[in-house]
Amino acid sequence: MPFACAIVLALACSLSSGQQPSGGTHDPQITGGFVQDTVASIEALIRDKYYDTGAIARIEAALAAAEQQGIYSRANDLRDLSAKLNETLDKASHDKHLFVRASELPGANSTESTLPRTESSRMDNYGIKRADVLDGNVGYLQITAFYRANEGAESLETAMKFLSHTDALILDLRNNGGGSPDTAIQLLSYFFMQPNLPLFSIVPRSGEPAIYYAQATGVAYRDESRPLYVLVSGSTWSAGEAVPFILQERHRATIVGEKTAGAANPAGPWPIDNSLTITIPFGRIKSAVNETNWDGKGVIPDTAVPANKAFDAAYADSLKRLMDSTTDAVKQQVLRRAASAAMAPSCRPSKDN
Repeated sequence: MPFACAIVLALACSLSSGQQPSGGTHDPQITGGFVQDTVASIEALIRDKYYDTGAIARIEAALAAAEQQGIYSRANDLRDLSAKLNETLDKASHDKHLFVRASELPGANSTESTLPRTESSRMDNYGIKRADVLDGNVGYLQITAFYRANEGAESLETAMKFLSHTDALILDLRNNGGGSPDTAIQLLSYFFMQPNLPLFSIVPRSGEPAIYYAQATGVAYRDESRPLYVLVSGSTWSAGEAVPFILQERHRATIVGEKTAGAANPAGPWPIDNSLTITIPFGRIKSAVNETNWDGKGVIPDTAVPANKAFDAAYADSLKRLMDSTTDAVKQQVLRRAASAAMAPSCRPSKDN
């Protein structure tokens, strides 16, 4: 499975991994035999797919121990079983992209109705939730997900074009659950002058790494000097973390808020049976500069403040930087008025800030 496709699927799962559908009336009974088959299938898939071969024996031992203790057989339904399996996997691997959930594959039982992807993504505006120009000519862009390039590229391009004349930019990723690396790359490409700049690579379990570069085409303009702030929180996940991590690594942005989730490695879903699937990381992200990633550690903000105070901190600092950067007395006066008005709740982009 190509990386871009696989990570989109995995991140779609990760967004709802804590909100699995309740067991339906036709869900299988959680018998000893069902548990035994489930654990055996999980172990086989991890042995075959998981990128971190050094952790496989430890994960298998943890699964076997929990099964022997009867932890899984005491599960009430698929949701409960998935939760117990995920507790084992998390403790053994500390990998947020390694998890089990109730299947959404053909033939699986589900009590939830869902819109077709084309309609649900359109209604989500492809993750572009708000684009605004604040007092002082500071841009604000809120992105909650990175949809596939063939879905969300035009919306992102339109938003960035709208904000192209601002003197500073606040990028709000506090509730970004991840998504397509290609769309994350598209966004990053606006902030570096050099096209084809290597940003990160995916090192698979076997084979050659796949290198991801800043886009050479399809980016209307590039800017490497405008003050840039990225708002983050513990709800910033995966590809949503890649953007602040890479910008921070290259000293291109100030990261403001709380430590991010720490889920880096790309993953894909595989069926355990007709009732459950498992998402398994198949490679490791390696940044181009320091050859590291944020897995298990998260992105550590440059300015650590509660997530609900991150916008205020970033906006105030952006106005101060703009005032300090000009000797034009009239412009400084305009910026001071903006800074004073920024204290009013009405200036904030949403009630969550």
